[in-house]
Amino acid sequence: MRLSVSRVALAVVVLVAVACGGGANNAGGGAAKSDITVGIDIPFHPLWDYVAAKSDTYFAGKPYKVHFKVLDATTQVPAFGKGDLDVLTTPPSFIPRIKDQYNLDVAEFFPLARWVIGPQILVPTGSRFMTLESLKGKKVAIAPLSTRFGAEEAAILAATGQTIRDYFSLVETDAAAQELTLGRVDAAFIEAPSTYPLLQSGKFQAIYSVHDAFFKAFADPAVVNGGYIARKSFLAANPGFVNDLVAATQDAWTRYQANPDPVNQVAAQQSGIPAAQLAAVGDVLDLKDMPKSLQAITPQDVKTWEGIFPLLQRSGFNKSTPKDPASLFVVTKS
Repeated sequence: MRLSVSRVALAVVVLVAVACGGGANNAGGGAAKSDITVGIDIPFHPLWDYVAAKSDTYFAGKPYKVHFKVLDATTQVPAFGKGDLDVLTTPPSFIPRIKDQYNLDVAEFFPLARWVIGPQILVPTGSRFMTLESLKGKKVAIAPLSTRFGAEEAAILAATGQTIRDYFSLVETDAAAQELTLGRVDAAFIEAPSTYPLLQSGKFQAIYSVHDAFFKAFADPAVVNGGYIARKSFLAANPGFVNDLVAATQDAWTRYQANPDPVNQVAAQQSGIPAAQLAAVGDVLDLKDMPKSLQAITPQDVKTWEGIFPLLQRSGFNKSTPKDPASLFVVTKS
């Protein structure tokens, strides 16, 4: 599939209209909204930051006003559940939580990130721990799992058959990278931009990634993670906005692939994250070279997440596994 921006957006709207029925448990349904808030749980996505910075241009003259709000992994879902957000930008791993905690029916309708690398395990250069197997039982630092998105938990369970807490001597800390640089742990399981200064120093190297685990488990080289998610009733009631948001994001992506530097500069002003670190994030997400066919939700995404959702429950990240994973994604078709 190789679609123009307008055709991708139109395809999403058509599929949303067909697939998303409003329900009594879905706040935000009914009439189209005039005031819309889009959230994200990280401050450092170049495309999201660019669209937020240029929102007055992208959404000029529309019959609604758009707000962009940065939260984190612990606050975005509750904000969405309360109705403070209309769209959240996060991995599909949070969809079961939204259903369990708020009884909301939602769907992911556009991808903003894929695990072509994802979080990585870093060790000191020359370490004797150069494989995942060699780190079994060793001290591995990671951000508190309650602040993460489930990728590391699902990946380690898929790769080893054990939960991440059982496989490693896990050190949950807000300073995982620092723990590694100070030599207090054997490895750190971190992601860009935290990986950037360590790898640039030449003193540390990556030996394993979430991508490695998921590619082996699911033969998927680019597992969709972060993307736009909304209530199905909201999607059905606001097709014009959905169309415009997808078109704006596709435009930002097209600009990024032509020359990422201007996009990163604007995104840096919006987010406060240095442009060099945003460039590193873009490299990790492969934004520059991501084919058009993967700038949309695909049948492979549905198939892969049918395998990941049970891992998230087994690992303890979620309490349940969706019975119909296909209903949680809006697959774009040409």
